[in-house]
Amino acid sequence: MPGHGAEDPGRAQRLLVPLLRPVMLTTAEGAATSVHIASAPDLDQVSGRFFAKRTPRRSSAASYDEAAAAKLWNVSAEIAGLTPAG
Repeated sequence: MPGHGAEDPGRAQRLLVPLLRPVMLTTAEGAATSVHIASAPDLDQVSGRFFAKRTPRRSSAASYDEAAAAKLWNVSAEIAGLTPAG
């Protein structure tokens, strides 16, 4: 039935969450890296790094695409009503 999901968006969630729960993180597990980075004294001078499971990692190749980053910045500025960078 087309559009049925729009009428009850929670239905898919009620069906999928029990199946995905074994691989989902708890709230505490999900927050652990952010809490570690925010509170670890040895990281207070670290900036601009990507972390996963409390350790620095190389982010995806796409995250190093400077042209894409500039385009995203300009589109975001335009949406926010700001003047995009030249």
